[in-house]
Amino acid sequence: MIPARVIIAYFSPTGGTKKVALALKDGCSAALVHQVKTPSFTIKLPTTEVPVTTFNCLTAKSRHKDLQLTANDLFILAYPVYFGRMPWALSEWPALKGNGATAVVVSVYGNRAIEDGERETMMLLKEHGFKVVGAIEAIAEHSQERTLAQGRPDEQDQADFKTIAAQLLTAIKQGLPEFEFDATTPLKTPGKAPAVPRILERQRCDDCGRCARMCPMQIIDPDTLEVPEDKAHLCMGCRACMAVCKLDCRGLPPQVMAAVAARMAQIKAANPERKPNVLKLAH
Repeated sequence: MIPARVIIAYFSPTGGTKKVALALKDGCSAALVHQVKTPSFTIKLPTTEVPVTTFNCLTAKSRHKDLQLTANDLFILAYPVYFGRMPWALSEWPALKGNGATAVVVSVYGNRAIEDGERETMMLLKEHGFKVVGAIEAIAEHSQERTLAQGRPDEQDQADFKTIAAQLLTAIKQGLPEFEFDATTPLKTPGKAPAVPRILERQRCDDCGRCARMCPMQIIDPDTLEVPEDKAHLCMGCRACMAVCKLDCRGLPPQVMAAVAARMAQIKAANPERKPNVLKLAH
């Protein structure tokens, strides 16, 4: 089938997953063209009947917005892998209704590994009424260590996503069964953030509150702009609050950053090769 709509949702605390989502949007838009041939040349025109849109699902507020799909829609969900798992904030998405829509999950990782993130996200979408037909494994600059997959998605990745989008839409047009994945083996134990970001220089903070509004877990007190001790265990370590701090006064203590850097150096040494972007479809 040709989808009635293509909706690309992205959960992107620090921007890498958003870049992947936008690249896939461009690829889908480019693939959804029809050709008008004349004796001397060919014109490619957009297929305006198939809108390709994005949906930012980072905040709890956005995940409460009505998002009703139909069996004629294609839903692409891009998310970053954390500790080999799906961001647990996505498990709270009450407004997401698949209603039989075709879905593809996009697991974005920093050149290390996906582990259980992919099948966990497939399980989530199936629970919300989607028909999951495939997965994309995509590389983006690591949010904890920027030199790991540095600069990705780059120009080569952009070309990859354009090809992947065309392959995906061609396969969906021809018809795909549901993707078979392991939904019975217990998921790996969730990782734990090394520390909760906090205001390091209180005198520089202007109390704008962006960190509290953008926190996917909504655990930052809007008055103190700190995470209460009884909610600290809910922090995913996604760094959304740090990324939106315009004055760069929110972060992790130097000793924590040093420990993270040491750990990431080991991961980088163990994963020196450039890993590819991969499309996996049901057959």
